Amino acid sequence: MEALLFALDRFDHSEREIKPMIEKNTVVVSDRYIYSSLAYQGAAGLDLGWIMQINRFSLEPDLAIYIDVPFEVLASRMRDNRSVMENFQTQREVQSVYANLVRRGMLLRVDGNRPIQEVSKTILDLVLQRLRC
Repeated sequence: MEALLFALDRFDHSEREIKPMIEKNTVVVSDRYIYSSLAYQGAAGLDLGWIMQINRFSLEPDLAIYIDVPFEVLASRMRDNRSVMENFQTQREVQSVYANLVRRGMLLRVDGNRPIQEVSKTILDLVLQRLRC
């Protein structure tokens, strides 16, 4: 049920916000998008094909980036009052799904285990390359 609600919210957001911006030639930057659903609902055991099917209306982004950090770094950043999705086992599964999406070419991996200035520069370079196309 949660996956359907996220898909419905994504559809509404796409129709009301993203598409009108694109029609005005505005650059749209979004975090998570369908990849978050694939990672988290996939980690919860749902079929990735089904998740993609219920999100088939989602616009394919020109660029999708996954900032990857080692699990130990991720674990050190987790708060004590974390949500049910922020437990260690779930996060390991989530990372596995994201790694699969990178292998499939759906996401570009950026090494997030570097100083923030280097990570930012890498992302900026990727965005500028894509905007020049």
